[in-house]
Amino acid sequence: MTRAEMYGGINFDLNDGPIRTKHFRGIDGKPCAQLVIGEAGQSVAISVTRSSPQALNELAEAVAELQAFVARQHQLRVLPEVV
Repeated sequence: MTRAEMYGGINFDLNDGPIRTKHFRGIDGKPCAQLVIGEAGQSVAISVTRSSPQALNELAEAVAELQAFVARQHQLRVLPEVV
């Protein structure tokens, strides 16, 4: 597998989660793993079963970038207003 697969367009506001991992056996009996964001009925599951370690490293790097962005935004909110 050399590309991500999208099953329709998705826009998802993370808000406060929840975020969890899910481990199970597929219909073929093989182990499967997913990253699940949201609650039942309004969730997105990203299967990582066939992902390479490099793809998961890229995901971790992207999360680190998002963490830095959110931290900067919070810092900007507490700066005094310039008059």
